[in-house]
Amino acid sequence: MPQEDQFLDALREWMETAMHRSFHAFIRHNRESDLSLSQVNALFRLHHHGPGSVNDLTRHLGLTKAAVSQLLDPLLGAGLVQSTENPDDRRMKLIALTDKGRRVVEKAMNTRHAWLSDLALALTETEKAQLLPAIRLLTRRTLESDIERGQQDCKDSRHPKRGLAIKGD
Repeated sequence: MPQEDQFLDALREWMETAMHRSFHAFIRHNRESDLSLSQVNALFRLHHHGPGSVNDLTRHLGLTKAAVSQLLDPLLGAGLVQSTENPDDRRMKLIALTDKGRRVVEKAMNTRHAWLSDLALALTETEKAQLLPAIRLLTRRTLESDIERGQQDCKDSRHPKRGLAIKGD
């Protein structure tokens, strides 16, 4: 088998394994949260992109404005999001996470990523040192690919989730 095929097979296997672990934990956590998948998706959108209008959420979630308004009502009632006047257009409302909403999202992310701590404990220091440059390279190339394809629409072009440069760069 050519080396490129071996590389793609190994990369796919890693992605499938990582995604399975991550989403299994996320789904288990989501069942316990009493939030719908659309509500969780809205919370994550606000977490990663900052405050947005109902129209922004409508486009992102692929739902009608009425459906988004319905899914936001319980989030507003639970104190997970807040609605404020848009300073640029007083006719529009901005939806933003509250501190409570941010904690809910962070807990979901921590739950989804908890298995990584176990994996890190299973690796030796030598293995971690060998893998670190490759992981950083994969992250950098993925981000560059996203930017080239116009998929980069988060707060900061250096890192889509945290607005930070990749550590070690």
